[in-house]
Amino acid sequence: MRIALTQSEGRLAGLQERLEAMGLEVVRQPLIQTQVLQADLKPLSDCRWWLFTSVAAVQALLALGGSLKGRSLGAVGQATRRALEEAGGRVELVSPNETAEGLAEAFLARRPFGSVGLPQGNRARPVLAQRLQEAGYVVHSVVVYQTQVRPWPKDLPAPDLVLLASPSGVEALPESVGGQARLLALGPTTAMALSERGLPYTLVPRPSVEAVLETIARIRGEQCPA
Repeated sequence: MRIALTQSEGRLAGLQERLEAMGLEVVRQPLIQTQVLQADLKPLSDCRWWLFTSVAAVQALLALGGSLKGRSLGAVGQATRRALEEAGGRVELVSPNETAEGLAEAFLARRPFGSVGLPQGNRARPVLAQRLQEAGYVVHSVVVYQTQVRPWPKDLPAPDLVLLASPSGVEALPESVGGQARLLALGPTTAMALSERGLPYTLVPRPSVEAVLETIARIRGEQCPA
């Protein structure tokens, strides 16, 4: 069985080796790449809270010289939380369901004081900013990176499984591949993007290596190896 991993480099570290240990042939084909933009971070300077929806946003802000010191931080997903903590940040909120909607709900449940900064990508969904603004918060959004779609190579062997990790990756997936392979959606927003394209999928409930392995083991009717 051949699986194509389309997530960006560095995400789900160690997954390829674990899949190969299960006997799968792994093809690495990232469908998106990110580029840091020369953004002005001044609008974020007076914000007590910074909320991050991706690891790429954390990396871009740090590359632009932004400091997490003294900020209250929120994150969508455990990978984003780890990226913030590894950079010395103090994460106070993590989305319970790995979505921007979940982060908005967690934030509003606490009703903290102060304006909110959103370092984000050019394809970020507007839902987080909208929810906070509707609740009366002043929100400053700054686009710190852009996402670029990469084409699917014509000579890539046809995969049996394709792991998709973002709506942008779904956008880049060719119809011919999506119609033939079994698609694994990493999280609800990726699943939503596949639904909008009318493509069937199997949901990976959590964006973790273990969740991917467990999902594939169920598809193969096997027990996931320890």
